[in-house]
Amino acid sequence: MTLLSKRVVGGKEALPKEFPFVVNVQNAKGQRSLQCVGTILHNQVIVVPAFCVVHPDTHSPVDRQDLVVGYGSEIRSQQKHARVVKIAANHDFVRKEMANDIALLQVEPLDLGRSGAQRIPIYTGSIHAGQELQVMGWGSDKVSGGEWSEALKYTNVILSNSTQCHKSRNYNGIEGRVLCTENRLNPGHDVCDGEFGAALVVKVNGHYQLLGMFSYHIDTSDEGYSQCAKDTSLAFYTHIYSYMGFIAATTQLPVDEFIAHIDKPANYVKYQSKYIVIFIIAVVAVWAMVKLLFKCWARYGRLDEPAYELAVHSAGPDALSDAEFVHRPHVEIMDITS
Repeated sequence: MTLLSKRVVGGKEALPKEFPFVVNVQNAKGQRSLQCVGTILHNQVIVVPAFCVVHPDTHSPVDRQDLVVGYGSEIRSQQKHARVVKIAANHDFVRKEMANDIALLQVEPLDLGRSGAQRIPIYTGSIHAGQELQVMGWGSDKVSGGEWSEALKYTNVILSNSTQCHKSRNYNGIEGRVLCTENRLNPGHDVCDGEFGAALVVKVNGHYQLLGMFSYHIDTSDEGYSQCAKDTSLAFYTHIYSYMGFIAATTQLPVDEFIAHIDKPANYVKYQSKYIVIFIIAVVAVWAMVKLLFKCWARYGRLDEPAYELAVHSAGPDALSDAEFVHRPHVEIMDITS
């Protein structure tokens, strides 16, 4: 089976607006067309696999004008198209090993809600082996070849943490940077290689949150890679939350922008305003105290050590686990408008 096989195996057609956060990404330029799935994190930010947007020869992002991003409908022919403004791939992406397979597309602002599209928050909770998840894409049910599905399809997969998952050198445990599903746990249900980026989602209080996106397969029967829906094959997904530092540094947006739930209570603005006022008062009080302490220190003591800047991240110390991206000069920075 070739790397561009296209299918969602054991899937059902999605209902209208069931998964409004997924988009269809196509690159029809070059010798072979490539279809991928993207997920809306923000009205200007879509997460996709780096595999889909990095040229295999130059190792640089493809021409953004070659990408066609369809959104707003489960039916491909009814989708609106968004213009790609910028492509930012993870600089540690290694195609041969499919390591750090994540990139961001900055698109022109999407009209979320009225367009039929919606963003999805990134899942930050715990996960466990045996957990049932859903994954979706526009694949064909045919074993090889065939046309891409006109309608979005989804299926269920089972999260694994078995010794088999360690056959991928990228895998370092269930909370690591890649997630593993084992096809033998739910035979006949899988995505295939034409659905790179297929969103792996978990339902929390009746709402979907993004856990991962499909990256690659490994077949443990020694028949090689690119084996779909076989009992001996494993599917690996990029664990999105593990790359929160890359996402925040690239977009220059606060972490809360991507993990806060999209459904706010009716009185959210009222209470939000209340807490903003309290926060401002607290900040002013703390700043006044700090100034007073420095004045006393300067008057009665001696400052032998240089002062340090204090960087405060509202999401806590774990939110930017790969915070090295914040200081790396080669990070592609997006210009996201409010």
